[in-house]
Amino acid sequence: MTEPELLSILRFRAIIANMKPINYIELTNVEVEALSRADTVFLSAISPIEAHGPHLPLGTDIFVAENLRDRIAERLVAARPETKIIYLPTLALGSDPIPVKGSISIGHQGIQSIVFDIGKSLSDLGFKYWILTDNHGGPHHQMAIELSARKLAGMGFNLIAPFHTLFRRMVGHDSGLLEKTGLRPGTCGDSDDAHGGTNETSLCLAAFADKMSDLWKSIGQGKISDKKLQYHALSAVSKLLSALGAKDAALDFDFLAHALTWVSDPEMSPYQGNPSKASPEAGNAMLDYHADLAVDLYEQARSGKPVEQKPLGWSIRAIRNLV
Repeated sequence: MTEPELLSILRFRAIIANMKPINYIELTNVEVEALSRADTVFLSAISPIEAHGPHLPLGTDIFVAENLRDRIAERLVAARPETKIIYLPTLALGSDPIPVKGSISIGHQGIQSIVFDIGKSLSDLGFKYWILTDNHGGPHHQMAIELSARKLAGMGFNLIAPFHTLFRRMVGHDSGLLEKTGLRPGTCGDSDDAHGGTNETSLCLAAFADKMSDLWKSIGQGKISDKKLQYHALSAVSKLLSALGAKDAALDFDFLAHALTWVSDPEMSPYQGNPSKASPEAGNAMLDYHADLAVDLYEQARSGKPVEQKPLGWSIRAIRNLV
């Protein structure tokens, strides 16, 4: 080992001794090589730049995902002190942002390619775990990440995207989630509160209240779009699937019915739900639940069990390039 390499390793040992997350881009290649492959976990956030109404910033999903990343890191180190947490740079990218001025959309093929290539690069280096935090419910966006995760799983690499599981539970009014968080339908980020409403404003109050406008206190309920033919058709399919016992597919079609009704409205509101009902307590409850879920999925991956992640829209992913 050369003297520069030795100095780099000594510097690296001093860095990891404080057990704080390490920024990947601040390491040298020698320091990366010295990381334990079994006990290193990569964390990073991904979400689009997207309009969230007049009361929340364009970076809402990004800021929430970064706050969640930090909560997960704290839990991982507390549970496993030997764990080395490495932060990858945030990906301010996402498909299916709402079609309102200010949103920036990236095609889902691009999202899939970027996420897979990063995961493959980490896998080629011998690493095994990457937790990707998110706060964006766009179906193309989530399916792109999940398709990458499943392809990487075939290479022995674990890409854990806990929001896929969380969002399905939110929209499906999962009893465990509602009981643990103390939230209720209509305020838990479900189809009637899916964007910039009670739940998401609560997340912002808990994570970055200083970046918000005080308008959240007074703007009230977002405009509810008229349910047109497409809603009734998709809703009928959902009810039929539910009667046949295909609960996951039924939820996919029901969510699609609500989402298309909203975004196809020429006078669509840039937010759904009622921001004025938000509270930092509700936001912390949801963020803590999300962080605990991420750690549970990570522990599942470490035990060798496949991590089951099924984002909304998964049952109709075959048509993702047509809609």
